[in-house]
Amino acid sequence: MKRSIIFAIVSSPILFSVFNSCKQPVKKDINAIEDNIEEAAQNLGKAAKQTQEEIKTDIEADWEKFRSESEIAIDNTETEIKSLREKIAIAGNQEREELKEGLDTLEQKNKKLKERLAERSRKFKENLIEFNETAKEKQEEFEREFQHDIKELGAALKNLFKDNVD
Repeated sequence: MKRSIIFAIVSSPILFSVFNSCKQPVKKDINAIEDNIEEAAQNLGKAAKQTQEEIKTDIEADWEKFRSESEIAIDNTETEIKSLREKIAIAGNQEREELKEGLDTLEQKNKKLKERLAERSRKFKENLIEFNETAKEKQEEFEREFQHDIKELGAALKNLFKDNVD
């Protein structure tokens, strides 16, 4: 029995050191994993910010091009409206009133388009647009609708005189 007690007393420190040495690598691994998680979170945050900046840059570049083209289209429409007003002035009395009414309506639509474009430009200038993954889709939708409205207005202007003069 004395041997068992002596063996237990002698082997206890050895077993303690074996178990203790097993814990240290696990603690080191846990600390390394925590450090990796923190670093990954920081990298993810940086990547998200970079992505948002890239989206913003892309959308703003596309917007400037679209805005410029749209302003030209609106200016061309205004010029066409002025030209049609001159043609209306030489039309007969009955036709003149119908044409003038139709042209006034189309001119109002053109002014509304100009206002929509100015409002969207203001939002860009004042950074009121949230630049995220859906921002690009929203911008493309705005551009599609706007271009559709400009094309409709142009077609209506061309058909205004044809319908009433022919």
